Amino acid sequence: MQLYKRFLIAEDHEMYRDGLKQLINELYPQAHIHTAGNFSAALDTLAGYSDWTLLMLDIRMPDIKNLDGLDFIRQRYPTLVIAVISTLDFEVSIRQMIDLGANGFITKSTSKEAMKKAIIDILEGEIVILSETQGSDCVYFTAQQMATLQGMAQGLSNKEIARQLGVSPLTVKEYVSVILERLMAKNRTEAVLVAQKRGFLLDHLM
Repeated sequence: MQLYKRFLIAEDHEMYRDGLKQLINELYPQAHIHTAGNFSAALDTLAGYSDWTLLMLDIRMPDIKNLDGLDFIRQRYPTLVIAVISTLDFEVSIRQMIDLGANGFITKSTSKEAMKKAIIDILEGEIVILSETQGSDCVYFTAQQMATLQGMAQGLSNKEIARQLGVSPLTVKEYVSVILERLMAKNRTEAVLVAQKRGFLLDHLM
């Protein structure tokens, strides 16, 4: 059992990098915190340890372009928890980041307390998106809720989704209720449409 947490902050702006380090220190005073000012340094640091808790990745660094860095890291480290921290706050980009395996997206304009909560939620297994383009509401889903949402997009019934997830139909019904509430949707069809617009369902665009 891991008795401590190990973080890597990959961010080329020193001031923001230091700010993130202080934030993590406040959340987890005993954490081991590493920093990297460019993508190459981030790769070298990742290779030095095997017990990473979280990578906080700025995808816009001088020695990497677009989402190539995220894609490369996810392929090399399939189980690594990755939170993208970026000013690249656009619906289509966020959709691509999640599709490439990011566990969350946090726009750099996020408040300190909201960012702390987002980090905690991501480490608890939730997919978190904090984006100004999506308004002030923080919409996120656990892995099971996301699987339920994908099943809804495929037109599956609660019983069929339950069979896929290995849970009871009652549990799926609870997942659906949470999804409708968080997406402020009146029914399953509207929930799927809203989820598509917000980038949660790349594989099910209509």
